[in-house]
Amino acid sequence: MQEVAGKHAYQFGMSIPQLLKDDKTWVVTRTKMKIEKWASWPSVMQIETWPQKNFRFYYPRVCRALNENNETLFESISQWVVIDYASQRPVKPQQFKTLPFPENEPITLDPDLGRRVSFKTSDFEKIVEYRPQITYGDCDLNLHVNNVVYLKWMLDSLSFSFRDTHLVTEIDIAYLYQTFRDDKVVVLTSYKKNDESLTLYHQINRLLENNETQEVSVAQTKWILAPQ
Repeated sequence: MQEVAGKHAYQFGMSIPQLLKDDKTWVVTRTKMKIEKWASWPSVMQIETWPQKNFRFYYPRVCRALNENNETLFESISQWVVIDYASQRPVKPQQFKTLPFPENEPITLDPDLGRRVSFKTSDFEKIVEYRPQITYGDCDLNLHVNNVVYLKWMLDSLSFSFRDTHLVTEIDIAYLYQTFRDDKVVVLTSYKKNDESLTLYHQINRLLENNETQEVSVAQTKWILAPQ
């Protein structure tokens, strides 16, 4: 999804390396994805992506994958902001050029993603802790941990037995703060009390001095039992 989005932005001179020349960069703040089908190896898929009109400070981007039978594999919408690299503050859309919108969008998704997930420990039955080790390859051109790695950590926090028997169908992840390669992080995963659905809640915290923590990402994932 992000590889195609990055190539599309590059065609219009608005990829991260191109923006950095003007001391600006892209930052993703939220992504919602719905997975309809799962590809299997070997297979061919077609990935489509396009921007929608600005929504508040956000530059929404839609992405869709189709299989060889023209069936939808997934659809997603992400909220991006352009920030000034020095001040780390958002650049207003009216102060910045925008990507051209397609004349006939294949689909239009609501850019208002609502309130992000709240991770309140009192709401949960059990909380599992996972402490990943940040590697060199986890960091991107902005020199912070790539947002895709955040989601990977959340999935890695789940047991082998759960992953063997379940498939994820929906992801709603919010990115609150950056993390860097020398940081220490902990991933918390749980489910709500009396919740019979297969909905999991995730939180990534940066470990600070004096045993304090900073919430850097929260997410909700929905699952189904994998076909036997």
